[in-house]
Amino acid sequence: MSTNRLFDRGHPVHWILDWDGTITQKDTLDTLVGIAASTKPGFPTLHHWQRLSKAYVEEYAATLEQLVPNGVLPNTVQEEKQLLKQLKDVEAHSLSRVSSSGIFAGLTSQIIETGARQAIASSHVQLRNGFSSFLQGIQAKEHHSLVILSVNWSRHFIQSCLEASGSAVPSHAIFANELDNMCSVEPSAGLIVPSSPVDGGLILSSGDKLERMQAIKGKKVYVGDSWTDIDCILAADLGICMRDHSMGTSQKQLADALERLGIACPRLRDWQEVNNTSVAWAEDFTEIRDWIESRST
Repeated sequence: MSTNRLFDRGHPVHWILDWDGTITQKDTLDTLVGIAASTKPGFPTLHHWQRLSKAYVEEYAATLEQLVPNGVLPNTVQEEKQLLKQLKDVEAHSLSRVSSSGIFAGLTSQIIETGARQAIASSHVQLRNGFSSFLQGIQAKEHHSLVILSVNWSRHFIQSCLEASGSAVPSHAIFANELDNMCSVEPSAGLIVPSSPVDGGLILSSGDKLERMQAIKGKKVYVGDSWTDIDCILAADLGICMRDHSMGTSQKQLADALERLGIACPRLRDWQEVNNTSVAWAEDFTEIRDWIESRST
């Protein structure tokens, strides 16, 4: 499709953004774990976290080896979707281990909010360049809206980080998982649960994210940085891959998958000149905002 069709006057455009590594400069789960560790100095939180991380990496590698024993990854989109679907069990097992470990037990919404403010102030959590002005621009446009769609374990943590950075997004526009009791005065038991009974269950995989995105009606632009985003990137009217000048592991994995599948991914500023792809890449939100403004004039 063309940029003119995407931004037809009067047609709503939904901007759907991943959180970790897309809105933020890097993954924030370590920060969330750090908040938990600071509240229970006598509990071996970091030891458990190292053990859980090791178990996840080992199961992921073993499962991938079983699914593609010769190491040859798919070269069709349908096979790619099937592989990602089969990897969902790894994510489910990981979340079950995290919930059982008790590392998040005792957290309250207030502790999360305080920890998020400290993480923003100390730059342990940094928003990607240009996000705040990008958000303001989207919120000011009559027919544009923004949704955050993430496999992160706490919607409240995401919302609190955004509020602390002066880039508030309402909770109903954030689709993520949650720690139990975040809407209660009672402390969490450390369980990872759906953020809302009507949200359709836990968000664990690329397929889960796609299901949430497909429920949003209208033209959609999806922005993500990792392999978990590929279903949404390919299904959106425009999929934008966030890439640093020197790509990190997750970014490289997504870039390699697109190349392997034969999907062109030009830089966003050149996208209007490419007619056979609906995927592009950008370095930050300043680049995306500038591109929007160039299409609106």
